[in-house]
Amino acid sequence: MKKLSPKLEQAALLDARGELTVVEIADLVNLTKEYYYSKRRTPEYKLRVDHHRKEIENRHYDASAQLQRRFDNEAPRAFETIAKLHRKADRDTTRLGAAKEILDRSSVAPSKRRDYGEGDGGVTIQIGIKKLEQIYGALEDVGDTETIQLLEGEYEEEE
Repeated sequence: MKKLSPKLEQAALLDARGELTVVEIADLVNLTKEYYYSKRRTPEYKLRVDHHRKEIENRHYDASAQLQRRFDNEAPRAFETIAKLHRKADRDTTRLGAAKEILDRSSVAPSKRRDYGEGDGGVTIQIGIKKLEQIYGALEDVGDTETIQLLEGEYEEEE
């Protein structure tokens, strides 16, 4: 493969980043637009841009993986901090907040995730009992008996 000039090498790197227009790249590396346009079409230039793109992707992947490892390394200490607050904090609200944080992340806590599934032309939404009781209470407060009947499966539409 033919080697690119330093200006075209720099242009290929800028092109691979995808942050600038062709005109901006030509101006930045001090090339005429016409010359740069013609060189962008060459196989050597395209290969170099692809090479730089792969390097950039690998660096982003490596940086993400490194950051995830750092979070994973800090997780035990973060848990200990929350557990210490749960056991020894002066304020009840702090202890309660720490207890909720621990329970929310434990394997025994009920899932907050809502499952959506398709039924007979409708949608099924699974929610917790307390939330359902709140919904019924709100519907009763406003006197919406039709929706309550609909939720209980007793509603029949008039034709």
